[in-house]
Amino acid sequence: MSLRLCSILLSCLLAASASAAKPKAKSASTKTVAPEPAPAVAPAPAEPKPVAAPEPSAAEVLQKVDAILSPAEFEARLAFVTHKPKGDTRFSMSFLKKGSRFRSKFLSPPDDAGAEVLRIGDDFWNYLPNLKRALKISAKQEFHGGDFANSDVLQLELTRDYLPALAAEAPQDHWLLDLKAKNDEVTYARIKVAVRKKDSQPVWMEYFSGSGKLVRRMELSELRTYGTLVRPTRYVMRNMLETKRYSELVYEAFSLKANLDEALFDQAALGR
Repeated sequence: MSLRLCSILLSCLLAASASAAKPKAKSASTKTVAPEPAPAVAPAPAEPKPVAAPEPSAAEVLQKVDAILSPAEFEARLAFVTHKPKGDTRFSMSFLKKGSRFRSKFLSPPDDAGAEVLRIGDDFWNYLPNLKRALKISAKQEFHGGDFANSDVLQLELTRDYLPALAAEAPQDHWLLDLKAKNDEVTYARIKVAVRKKDSQPVWMEYFSGSGKLVRRMELSELRTYGTLVRPTRYVMRNMLETKRYSELVYEAFSLKANLDEALFDQAALGR
């Protein structure tokens, strides 16, 4: 075989080998398949919103106030101070309460020591040691010449004498109780009570006459704890008719009691 023929055969073999090594071009009719989308991830469930506790009724708010200011049974020692333009007068007293019975006794000053006030339900008596007898008095009279009424000092549950409602407008974070007297025998025709929502503590009380006139305003402060009971220990009664005078009740000692002897609240026990 001639050299020229061999060279031609070798060139043909190399061309065929190169052609076989090239990748075949994709047919124009072949379609590109898109990748499947990733499965959708469900959103996390929303946190449930806290459900607000329902607002208490007016009666429920008043019951809490009564439980703070007028527990079923207790014993206490107080300072009673009157502030007038002519000067201040300070008295020391002891208190006993059992249900609807209330007894207060003056311990000092000497001229007043031994005088007592007894409440049984809606009836009041003032025991005078120099007369050695008890005289009937009114719930509406000023207590020992001060700015509290007898019924303010020897206070029973407000639920007994008043119908409560919640006022639409109240100080921030407070309820405002609007109390209307059940009858004309009680001392005030209407009382407004501001009650702090976080602990049901009464912070002030306004007292109105039958004509709607504001006659007294009491501010309550200086909370103290007695066992499970937290209550104010300083009551300041402001006379809105004579603004230069006011009176205070300050609890110096207080203790909850149980099973106090009912005989302590008889008229026959006064002076003993």
